[in-house]
Amino acid sequence: MEVAEPILANDQDTGQSELAQRLARTWSQPKGLWGWFCNTHHTDIGIRFMVTAFIFFLLGGVLAAMIRLQLIRPENSLMGPDLYNQVFTMHGSTMIFLFAVPMMFQGFGVYIVPLMCGARNIAFPRLNAFSYYLYVGGALVLWGGLLTNTGPDVGWFAYVPLSGPAYSPGHRADIWSQMITFTEVSALGVAICLATTILRHRAPGMTLNRMPV
Repeated sequence: MEVAEPILANDQDTGQSELAQRLARTWSQPKGLWGWFCNTHHTDIGIRFMVTAFIFFLLGGVLAAMIRLQLIRPENSLMGPDLYNQVFTMHGSTMIFLFAVPMMFQGFGVYIVPLMCGARNIAFPRLNAFSYYLYVGGALVLWGGLLTNTGPDVGWFAYVPLSGPAYSPGHRADIWSQMITFTEVSALGVAICLATTILRHRAPGMTLNRMPV
């Protein structure tokens, strides 16, 4: 018995060490460029949401400056009517759907909520990362239309008749609708992740009433 006890202890230590190594491999993030694209940790994805949203905030500010320069004096010819309508629509859509919502809800929420719950990571981390790429895809669709002179010119809310075929021919309204689809599906995915994290991934003893607001 005196010989068996240290052997059992060593076996137990070895098993714990192997388990710790497996857990470390499970929770580690891949390295390199491919690892950057495959990263699913909530703090990294939250930072990407906020940085990307801030970039579009700056781009939206450039569009706002273009609008004010056009209106700075009567009969200004900086932009034609068609381009002005595109810039006006792009400014509002960028500030609302590409900056305000992603920054305040998706960016800060993804970064802070798991920390407030005491969770190791957000629920459905791959869905969370996929939501970020959906958001980027919607932004590229919107801005790609402006760069090819087929940007939406339907105003901030795409009300008819301005968004109808008589006043918005071609696929400009479709581009705006695709952007809305991508960004809102992204927001819905993040909402599912956050709600599940709050309800199911809280640390032991962390009740809803004890969660910091």
